[in-house]
This record gives sequence, structure tokens and C-alpha cells, in this order.
Amino acid sequence: MALEVFLFRSLFRNLRTEMNKGRVTYGSDMVLWLAGLVFHISFFIVLIRHLRFFLEPVPAMINMIDALDGFVQVGVPHLLLTGVLLVAAGGFLFYRRINNSQVRHISLPADYFPLLLIIGIALSGIIMRYFVKVDIVSVKALTLGLVSLSPRVPAGIGVIFYIHLFLISTLLVYFPFSKLMHMGGVFLSPTRNLANNNREVRHVNPWNYDVKVHTYAAYEDEFREKMKEAGIPVEKE
Repeated sequence: MALEVFLFRSLFRNLRTEMNKGRVTYGSDMVLWLAGLVFHISFFIVLIRHLRFFLEPVPAMINMIDALDGFVQVGVPHLLLTGVLLVAAGGFLFYRRINNSQVRHISLPADYFPLLLIIGIALSGIIMRYFVKVDIVSVKALTLGLVSLSPRVPAGIGVIFYIHLFLISTLLVYFPFSKLMHMGGVFLSPTRNLANNNREVRHVNPWNYDVKVHTYAAYEDEFREKMKEAGIPVEKE
């Protein structure tokens, strides 16, 4: 389970199926695994970094994560790598869905919508940070007010922030009813969290109620003579 949750073990072992000169060929799909891993890790770090808007004082751990994320010190304010990686990985996953005919055939609107929503959240955050400046002090005052159940809307917050907030709120509302719940569902997968020794041990659910069974031996004892008359072979004469 640890390998599945932190390193996407099943996706790492996934194979790519293609038609090559009329023959079906299989190959490694490491690019998909890497993009999926980068997408999820970047998204998680972005969420952790944003806790600084909801906590006062800001814990040292969050400040350290923020410093490590922007260690390249490109531009002012400094470039945060996870934001760029989130957009890049999400863009690749979206491109794969529309470019790969096999994946496109099985894709539904429920596959595109959350992906585009997350990319929109990341892009609006990047626009706020590097292009259209917003008053960070006012943003934190707003978020602290929401957390403390005493909301207030300070002046000086740009429109782009409310677009960003709207997309985040949409994601939070959509999350429990979508495929994004695989985040919790992976822990409930019987193929990963149950022992695979059913050939050695008979597993019986403790909540199963007693069932009256009619074995073949009892069935034959009950209908042996009629089976003989009908020409049906029996185990006991």
C-alpha cells in the first residue's frame, strides 16, 4: 500500500499497447507514470504551502517547504517550481487524453472536467503571483476570517483572486462526487489491502449468517432411485 500511495506502483508497472505493422506490441509507459507522480506531488505541496494563508503564526515547516519550493530564486517574487510542474504535468495528462485514440475513446466529461479545473486553479494562481498583483495581506485577512467563522471582505483584493477562489470552491464541492475520491478509495481496494492467500486459507466473513446448504451427497441420497430410472450416473449404487 505504501508503494501504491507514494510511488504509484501499479502505474509504474503499466504497459502501453500499440499496433505496430499489424501486430499488437507492448511497451513501458514510464512517461505517464512520471507525469502522474509529478502532478500529484506538486498538487500536494501546493496545498501544504497554501496553509500559510490560514494559520497565524505560520509554522516553520510550511515556511521551509515554501523556501525549498522556490530555491532556484528566479525572478521577483521567486519562482515556485510546484506551480509550474503542476500546470506542465496536468497539460500533458490532458493532451494524452485528446491525442491518444484509445484513451480518448474511453474518456468521459468526468475525466476532463476535474483536470481542466485543477489546471485553471494553477494558472490563475500563477497569474496572481507573477502578472496581476493582489494584496496578500488582504487575502490572508479574508482567509483567516473564513477559518474563524467571522468572514469579512477587505478592500483591495483583485478580481483574479475571486476567480481563483471560485475555481477552488467548485473543486471542493465537486470532489466528493467525482473520480477524485480515488484518493480515499485506494485504501479500500480488496486487491491491495487483503491477503492473497485464498488457496491456502479459507476466508469467511465473520458477519455472514448461517446458510442452510443442500450438498450433492444429500441430493443424491434423496433422488438416487429417480436418477437411476432416468439414466443419470450416480456416485453410490
